[in-house]
Amino acid sequence: MDILKEFSQEIFIMRKIWHKNVVQFIWACRQPPNLCIVTEFMSRGSIYNFLLKQKGAFKLPTLLKVAADVSKGMNYLHQNNIIHRDLKTANLLMDEHGAVKVGDFGVARVQAQTGVIEHRPIDHKADVFSFGIMLWELLSGEIPYAHLTPAAIGVVQQGLRPRIPEHVHPKLVELVEKCWQQDSTQRPDFSEILDILKCLTKEVRHDREDKSIGGFLPA
Repeated sequence: MDILKEFSQEIFIMRKIWHKNVVQFIWACRQPPNLCIVTEFMSRGSIYNFLLKQKGAFKLPTLLKVAADVSKGMNYLHQNNIIHRDLKTANLLMDEHGAVKVGDFGVARVQAQTGVIEHRPIDHKADVFSFGIMLWELLSGEIPYAHLTPAAIGVVQQGLRPRIPEHVHPKLVELVEKCWQQDSTQRPDFSEILDILKCLTKEVRHDREDKSIGGFLPA
């Protein structure tokens, strides 16, 4: 059964991982039809819903913290040869302390040393592209590629990228553009992304201004 196979794969991956920025596996039942996974409770829900509800609450220091939390979780996964393959704001969850954790490993896979997943060449840089799109979503408050039909989404592979809002910190713009480079070999690793975010956070901390990025984010 394909569903059971996919479900077992998700459990296999979740049982292997333990990091403060990855949603923690607790228990699972895999006796059809009762398939379920129990994880730690993330009281503040997804970043996607947070953006919808708050109507613009992310200021630059907070956005950088969210990005750093996600990068730490993703860096851990990649160090353990796990490719998430579905990194997006709907799969980023926040706990009561404001910590953001990567969740939903339904399509995640363990990368073989050959760099092939299910007989198709793929590597961890696909997650870096998704991270760049996620950053854009945090900056704009919009759904990426919402105007494209499923048939037209292939143009993304040809280099179509969303327009980055004005008044975004130049170094943040540079990071987003690095992450969604057409040539995947030119995209940074998450360890490099963390270094960039660390430097930017220090710079912002020294700058006493606490402005929203481009004003308030739209719902």
